[in-house]
Amino acid sequence: MKYLATTVLGVMFLVTSSLLAQPEHGNRSQQPAMDRIESWKKVRMLESLKLEEDQSVKFIARYNKHQETMHGFEKERNDLVDKLDTQSKSDVADDDYNQTFNALLDTDKKISGERLRFLTELKEVLSNKQIAQYIVFERNFVQELRQAVRDVQRDRIKDH
Repeated sequence: MKYLATTVLGVMFLVTSSLLAQPEHGNRSQQPAMDRIESWKKVRMLESLKLEEDQSVKFIARYNKHQETMHGFEKERNDLVDKLDTQSKSDVADDDYNQTFNALLDTDKKISGERLRFLTELKEVLSNKQIAQYIVFERNFVQELRQAVRDVQRDRIKDH
């Protein structure tokens, strides 16, 4: 039963985090904006979870480590997708595609494993209810962020 609950949490987290994954090959001038969004997210997350001070310190330390690891894996994954893009525009052998596909699958396994590791590790810091609130927060934050981007884009179109 415990394994099933962990698996369900892992899958939910995988879906949520996939929504957050953004290509890294964009403009580096976007980095300060991404840093501000990440800082705002942490503040909102801590408010939402209503953590004690010692919990907050432990949670943020683990969250930061997890995010750093995930960014590395996402960069690796994006590089492989870029490689597939290049391969698809040229005449490469099926073996070349298979090699890239296998590397992509390996990276996806690493991403999934890291998410599961993080959720399991959170049990040392958060209650099950707080972990559930964290997962819901992640999903809702992504939805709110996307809606805010759409609103800004809509406002820009109106102004022009």
